[in-house]
Amino acid sequence: MDKSKTKHNTEQLILEAARKVFIKKGLEGARMQEIADEAGINKALLHYYFRSKEKLFNHIFETAINGIFDGVNESIHEDGDVFAFIETFVNNYLIALQANPFIPNFIFNEINSHPERISQFSSKIKLNIPGFKHMVEKNIAQKKISAVSPEHLLIDMLGMCVFPYVGRPLLEKVFFDDYPAGAENFLYERKQHIISFLKIALHP
Repeated sequence: MDKSKTKHNTEQLILEAARKVFIKKGLEGARMQEIADEAGINKALLHYYFRSKEKLFNHIFETAINGIFDGVNESIHEDGDVFAFIETFVNNYLIALQANPFIPNFIFNEINSHPERISQFSSKIKLNIPGFKHMVEKNIAQKKISAVSPEHLLIDMLGMCVFPYVGRPLLEKVFFDDYPAGAENFLYERKQHIISFLKIALHP
């Protein structure tokens, strides 16, 4: 087998194993040996590809963040439509959260424990904020949407997407009687609900 293909396959195996362990244990509780065991490789090989669990997490985090904002930024432009932006943002964000549900809690825990890392996380978020604000203001001026603060709109979208993942244990207990499949169905339906809710709220 081609060496580059073998390396790629091994990296993917490690990344998938790391995601599973991070979901179960979080970053603090995860151990490199657990990740190696999950991937079915020895610890030395794991260290050859990723020297620490922090480097592993950063790779997963940056890939997920880039997956969200690369597509989202394409929908931000002079003649952009806010409703189209909402659909792209919510779709991309929830796809990333479904693949990496541990990321929101990790970020909140890290910021609370290590406030100095805020700049580290914010530097990885490549959302075109000035372009987004201009697009929202232009849509308001053209009466395509009702008057709204761009900052509030963005935080509304983030909160509606993130909270069910951060509060999933509570949701399962309160609404689904510790029935994980019910929570999964709820999260699956969440995307269309958020998009429809925001479209109704912004209708002029």
